[in-house]
Amino acid sequence: MSARPGASGTGAARPARPPAPLFEPGETVEAGRVRLSALESGSLEALAPWLDEALAPEWRHADLLRALESASGVLIADAAGAPIGCAVAVLQSPERGSASVPFLAVEPSRRYRGLGGEAGIALDRHLRRRLRIARLYAPVPDGRGLAVYFWLRLGLRPLTSSESPGPVVGLSGEPLAGIWMMREETEDEGRTPGRS
Repeated sequence: MSARPGASGTGAARPARPPAPLFEPGETVEAGRVRLSALESGSLEALAPWLDEALAPEWRHADLLRALESASGVLIADAAGAPIGCAVAVLQSPERGSASVPFLAVEPSRRYRGLGGEAGIALDRHLRRRLRIARLYAPVPDGRGLAVYFWLRLGLRPLTSSESPGPVVGLSGEPLAGIWMMREETEDEGRTPGRS
């Protein structure tokens, strides 16, 4: 547990508050045709037949498991509750008051129907509501051009190298060639990202 100087001016250290969890135990966020909840190990096993291919070529299953030790895993289920995908949300990263989503994937037979977009929008809204984040980031490795278009449709914009919060880092924690995407909170947060 880390400590920080006390606010009383005495210099006494007090324990830092742990970050709020992304999901309370048993909590499910329903949004249109998808449901979001905390990713449990049993759910990961249900996604295993296609997950390694979605992680490749940048990452392996072991990278995902390591990332989930410090990040929040998100289970994406359809309206009936069947697991169809997952995401990783790194809270308070790459800066305080933000979150990054280095990975979001939907089972191949369920893609190109808008389910991933619904999940991305629901996750963005949940992060802003629950944790009051001001910025949502998505680091996109080179070679994942469809991911750039995915995040553009959800209202994120590509950052220039001077705007970038640092090297693109995905699930392995290693710097990658790529681009950061970001969406700041707007005054009109009632508008659905990516839609007019």
